[in-house]
Amino acid sequence: MNGPTASDKGILRPHEAVRFIDLRRYPVPGRLGTYVERYWSVHWDLPEGTAYESVVIPHPCVNLSFMPVIGAELHGPGNAVSRHPLTGSGRVFGAKFRPGGFTAFSGVEAAALADWSSGAATVLGPEADELNAIVMNGADEAAVEVVSRFLDARLPERADPRYGRLLEVVAAMLEDRGITRVDQVAARFFMSPKTLQRLFQDYVGLGPKTLIRRYRLHDAADRLAEDPEADLARLAAELGWSDQAHFTHDFKDLIGYPPAEYAAQCASAGRELVIARR
Repeated sequence: MNGPTASDKGILRPHEAVRFIDLRRYPVPGRLGTYVERYWSVHWDLPEGTAYESVVIPHPCVNLSFMPVIGAELHGPGNAVSRHPLTGSGRVFGAKFRPGGFTAFSGVEAAALADWSSGAATVLGPEADELNAIVMNGADEAAVEVVSRFLDARLPERADPRYGRLLEVVAAMLEDRGITRVDQVAARFFMSPKTLQRLFQDYVGLGPKTLIRRYRLHDAADRLAEDPEADLARLAAELGWSDQAHFTHDFKDLIGYPPAEYAAQCASAGRELVIARR
């Protein structure tokens, strides 16, 4: 499967973000796309004295990131928003693995991945550090080519049917907004909830309920950014929460403040963007 299994949402206050960062995405060629969802890069060039913090709702994926000074790193799926303070100018290039893709690709146990970070060389070998210098010294298009060659050389010899099944399940969770409960997923794919839970723990390191909720929170933050005046009770119901109170609790628990406050931030950022473009 090379279709989407991870959201393209997640950057908080996107109308503010476009004033400071340039996010680019690139497709992954060939069989490598079974394991890696996409390549991405973030470019920034801030005026002297300007600082910006990019805040991202975590995706249930492992990212391989190439960065100046720090080097090549692996980051597992997080349980809290990630914060990236930026000053001056710079660029980061990355490969986003599919949910479960890194375990299927590398054999690293999924249970160890949540909130995990490590130098890429510890898993992918010392060549990862050499690759970092090449990636940082070239354009994004060149980085896509060299990273693809690097990862292609480490592809598993055989396809894993259980991982293929996982991708089918995750794609359905992402695409079908009517999926709000684990038992719905289990019934659709003719497996018991226990079997489904084991599949996710073996590959993703997070349970299926967590992925469903994470994708819906991506949807919620995106909707509020586009329409800060959205009715919160209706939005909660549309995205599968039993009531607005539970929606508010889950939103605040992950993002740090309630949806009404986030909507107000987005409204303010939208006004500032209009002013900046005049």
